Amino acid sequence: MLEGAMIMSITRTTHRTVTFFHPFHLSCHDGLLRAGEYEVDTLEKLDIEAATRSYIKLECQLHLWSEEDLAQGIKSLTVMPQELEAALALDSDPLREDERNRMIKSFGGVSEDTAA
Repeated sequence: MLEGAMIMSITRTTHRTVTFFHPFHLSCHDGLLRAGEYEVDTLEKLDIEAATRSYIKLECQLHLWSEEDLAQGIKSLTVMPQELEAALALDSDPLREDERNRMIKSFGGVSEDTAA
């Protein structure tokens, strides 16, 4: 490699829709976010050290649609991909229902075990 040469970073943005079946929390937002579908754009960069073509997830933009968030001028949240994946895992794992209900209650929400 040439000394002082610039190394360009190759990035891409992927798009997907995720579904939360329960209220959830992300550290970049006060309180709970509602259950529902969310559009997510993920910024990734090419891992130039990998033996095969692979990308490293850098950050996600979670697009918000609730009237409350839009009224506050919040159109999207920037979240670390690991945190988003952890929230999706907590949401969908039936063996973590108690943990999920404790999280919901801690933010003033109504968990499934008391909703009826």
